[in-house]
Amino acid sequence: MSEFDQLRTTTYAPQLRIAKALNWPALGIGVALVSLVAWDLALAWLAFKLCRIVFLQ
Repeated sequence: MSEFDQLRTTTYAPQLRIAKALNWPALGIGVALVSLVAWDLALAWLAFKLCRIVFLQ
């Protein structure tokens, strides 16, 4: 292995370990859950505002 290949391997090794450790399907499920919670909070806020308009006027 040449000196350049050794340098390149040691440079990219941490990124490869991080990419394997992230477990991309789990990350996708996490993003979906966060989006779902944000959507539920938005709907709850809208329902609260509509109830205030209907019942407090």
